Parts: sequence; C-alpha cells; structure tokens
Amino acid sequence: MKTKVVLAATAVVGALVSASACSNPTGKAWAITYEVTDQNGGTLSEVSYAKSPSSFNRETRQSKVDGPVGVPWKEEVVITAGGKAEVTATPSGNMKLTCRILLDGEKELASATAPAAGQPVTCAKVTDS
Repeated sequence: MKTKVVLAATAVVGALVSASACSNPTGKAWAITYEVTDQNGGTLSEVSYAKSPSSFNRETRQSKVDGPVGVPWKEEVVITAGGKAEVTATPSGNMKLTCRILLDGEKELASATAPAAGQPVTCAKVTDS
C-alpha cells in the first residue's frame, strides 16, 4: 500500500513541476512576419525584433542583426499570445523606411513609416491573448 501512495505522490509532484516549467501550457502563439522596405532599396545598419523561443514559452526575446542588411528585409517568428511583436530598423543612408507586422504572412497588424529620411522606423503590436 505504501508503494502505491509514494508512486501517486511522485506522479502528482512530477506533473506540477512539468506544468510550472511551461509558462504557456496552452501553446497559443501567433505566426508573425516582419517586413522593412524602402522604395529605392538600399541597406540597413541594424534591425532588432522580438520573438518567442517557442509557442510554449511566454518569454519574448530581442534579436539583433547588424548591417549591412539588404532592403527589403523580412523575418518570420513566433510570438506567444499576449506578447509584444516589435521591429525597429535603422537605415544606412538617407532612405525613408516603412515597416509592417503581418499575421500569418497576410493580415496587417501594424505599419509605420519613418518620420524622415535617414531615421529609424518602429512597428509594434501586442498580440491578442
């Protein structure tokens, strides 16, 4: 009888540890595409963007790509539900950049154009939970 109680207690503790290690047990996440464009092409000196390590982890990390990076630029990532999708791009020259955040590569969630040529552009959107 003691063996059954110990095994049952071990199973319960194991299940609790597994559930707490997974910060997003439902795995609900969004397929996000970031785009940065300019009418004349060119290069970026830097691009930074948010992404989740997996659909089961609520953590959102910033990734950075140092230039030169060709324009147009595109990156597909996963953002967990309720997380902030964000991309910032800095031009190498006198370009006027535009950015977009797309859901499933099609539906536009956010867009922005740099305030002036040569200045960075940022798009951001908190995803639905």
